[in-house]
Amino acid sequence: MRSDWTSSVFSALAAVAVAAGLAGLNLFLWQSQNLVLPLANALLLTALLYTFNMSWGFFVESRTKRQFTELFGQYVPPELVEEMARNPEGYTMDGRKAELTVLFSDVRGFTTISEGLAPDELAALMNEYLGAMTEVIRGHKGTLDKYIGDAVVAMFGAPLALPGHAHHACLAALLSQARLAELRERWRAAGAWPEAVNAMQSRIGLNTGVAVVGNMGSRVRFNYTMMGDSVNLAARMESGAKHWGVHVMCTEATRVACEQHAAGRVVFRPLGRIVVKGRTEPVPIHEVFGEAGSLPVDGAD
Repeated sequence: MRSDWTSSVFSALAAVAVAAGLAGLNLFLWQSQNLVLPLANALLLTALLYTFNMSWGFFVESRTKRQFTELFGQYVPPELVEEMARNPEGYTMDGRKAELTVLFSDVRGFTTISEGLAPDELAALMNEYLGAMTEVIRGHKGTLDKYIGDAVVAMFGAPLALPGHAHHACLAALLSQARLAELRERWRAAGAWPEAVNAMQSRIGLNTGVAVVGNMGSRVRFNYTMMGDSVNLAARMESGAKHWGVHVMCTEATRVACEQHAAGRVVFRPLGRIVVKGRTEPVPIHEVFGEAGSLPVDGAD
């Protein structure tokens, strides 16, 4: 972001002030000492310096925006990229700790679905499905982490801090189920897919906690991603949803964080407790049942 000292308004005022000062000095010397200075050269130099300053600032700012778009554009909603570009000093690709809500989504029975489709059909199906899910996540200010086959991994709360990230994640999970239901209806109406595709379901797991986020990878390839126990626990919520027969399952930490930001706006159903590998204490779990005042998105199988 350009500082006030290099802003267009200040630069214009400074150029006018310098030009006026030079003209005033020239007038004073002419009246008092009958001395005439080469004013044209000084004014031309002032104009050139002003033009150079404005051009430099424009190209630096444009380059910064391009860099942010290249780094984050494929992960972060465009409006967040614009906000980050206005204050690039506040963001970094280096590893740091951040409180996030992590979302893992997976298609149930994907192996069976994929075996019944030709490669081009499978690619078309996944492009449509993943495109719809990504739109939902980005619509709730989530950051796409990666695709793992049919799985979608996303974070809410990085690289840009997001107040109420747990609430955003819960709404995104519920809307994802609603969008998938719309896709199923459209697929059935078109009659273009086998019944296994028309009945496609997904499971989503959520967890809120501290994770390490940053640009990670190797010299060959980097990716803005997240790591930590809280990320692993979100993955456990997704896989555990199958056992509990629900579409969206979250930890107690996500429920509490969501309630703190938007009490009563999301309905949770307690499921019980599970023992997670690497933890000694059982983890309370909940179904993200729906938005208050509305029916559940879809019934659990």
